[in-house]
Amino acid sequence: MWSLKPYKSPPSKCPKCLHENAGFTKHIFTGVHILGEGACGSCGTHYYHNWPIGHGAEFPISFTNNGLAKYPPKAYHWMAKPLIESVKKGLRVTAQIRREVKKKISQALLLNCLDPCYGHVIWKLFNTFHYQKVSTLQGVVVLIPESCAWMVPDHVAEIWAVEVPLRDINFQIDSLDLFIEEVSGNYESLQLLPVSTHINHQEIDYYQYFRTEPFRISEFSNKPLCVTFIWREDRFWLRSRLEEWFSFAATKLSINWLRPWFLYRQLKAMVSIAKQVRLKLPAVRFKMTGLGTWGTLPEYFEDLRQQTMTDDLEKKWCQAYAQSHLVIGVHGSNMLIPTAHSAGFIELLPTHKIPFISEDILMKHPARYQIFLGRHLDIFTSSRSITMHIISIFKDFSYLYKNTTVWS
Repeated sequence: MWSLKPYKSPPSKCPKCLHENAGFTKHIFTGVHILGEGACGSCGTHYYHNWPIGHGAEFPISFTNNGLAKYPPKAYHWMAKPLIESVKKGLRVTAQIRREVKKKISQALLLNCLDPCYGHVIWKLFNTFHYQKVSTLQGVVVLIPESCAWMVPDHVAEIWAVEVPLRDINFQIDSLDLFIEEVSGNYESLQLLPVSTHINHQEIDYYQYFRTEPFRISEFSNKPLCVTFIWREDRFWLRSRLEEWFSFAATKLSINWLRPWFLYRQLKAMVSIAKQVRLKLPAVRFKMTGLGTWGTLPEYFEDLRQQTMTDDLEKKWCQAYAQSHLVIGVHGSNMLIPTAHSAGFIELLPTHKIPFISEDILMKHPARYQIFLGRHLDIFTSSRSITMHIISIFKDFSYLYKNTTVWS
């Protein structure tokens, strides 16, 4: 385990001569990353390297100020490029940091949950589940965006909440190094937890994080049927390859006047599915959550969308998901909390997201129920086909449940 007090930094490879150097004595806590900084013992090149924590364990990055860099190609766009540019261009953001002490400790175990991706923050935070039983001297300290601090479980010793929008977390957080230096005087040791980003979610007690009991599938046939759509205005539900091409071109060329058309098509698709379902099952209730309030929903929808997120709103959404037999939305971090609470889901998967098919799903039923209640469909699947999946889930699950619990 790497440590800030007493100081123990990891080895790294020079990006120029590939010599493996022992840990450097200087570091920069940028936010998402901790960077070692120093000169190569073989060729003298001054370079930076990321510590192997979180995604850094899988994707080592070393670079110089004059353009020399080594990193896995897979990590370039989303990790290496933002990190390198933030250092070379001096991209910084100033943020307030709130320290909440819940338990006095002398040996701190720091879990860094800062990340520009909402889903990554949640996955990192789940690591706390495995550190509930530590010695009386030790305790977990969670470093997290303020907007996600409401999820931190009660057993955590301290919360360091950074008031910064997720989109700015790729920048260097100006005040963070100084803050950590000041508070480290409160501890005999300050060690860095490894932070798995693909933790086994089947083991996690979600109530500790979201304070809402999930849907009990034993009550599937007893509750009023409910479908909740997940709305996004930054990633559209595109209905054809032509629309996908237009969306790509509009983004690249900043053609903002096409955005209302994409939102119209997205809303039309959701309402179309709801209408088709109501023809077969008139009693089904519909809800919609998400950021953005574009368009008007039919009167049979409960519109829970808002323009801005608050802790209370997100907790209200958790309750809506826990009452939902199905949640439906496009692949993304927006599906994590809904699938942790609902009985089932239908996720619409773009082709380029196929490698990440499992990353935004938190449903943890037994295997046969997982297959039946969790559907990944191509994003261009017709509304008629999606409706057939919904109807089948509603009509046929009771038969599956009865036959798999007959000996229980």
